[in-house]
Amino acid sequence: MEPTWILVADAARARLFRIDRPRGPLEEEADFVNPAERLPEHELGADEPGRVRGPGGKQHAYGRDEGMRMQEERRFAQDLIKQLRAGREQGKFRRLYLVAPPQMLGILRDMLDEHTSALVVESFDKDLVRHTAEDIRGHLPERL
Repeated sequence: MEPTWILVADAARARLFRIDRPRGPLEEEADFVNPAERLPEHELGADEPGRVRGPGGKQHAYGRDEGMRMQEERRFAQDLIKQLRAGREQGKFRRLYLVAPPQMLGILRDMLDEHTSALVVESFDKDLVRHTAEDIRGHLPERL
């Protein structure tokens, strides 16, 4: 079996698992926490909306609904992507599964580089990060 990683994430926490055999259990490799997700919006930083470059290089402000919380969620996702990229470059996995609620899953997919994205076998829009490894395994295909 090719080395396989499973990233289970939400905006506040992510867990990285490895599986060594097709029907085997998940082995937790790492646990990541986004401390900013636990802070009230007014403690996250600036009072003004953040700015981002859009298509054509034009800058625009995040809407109030995106605000600092969205910026912190994206920053957390970027940290996770760096971990995945490093793991890929070190040959630690050749297959990748993503499990996250729809918004976080979309952010992760958008941020994945071309080479890491090519290793994604399947993704699931489920919020399972607080579940046990055994329960998470039950939501994945029997034979990974």
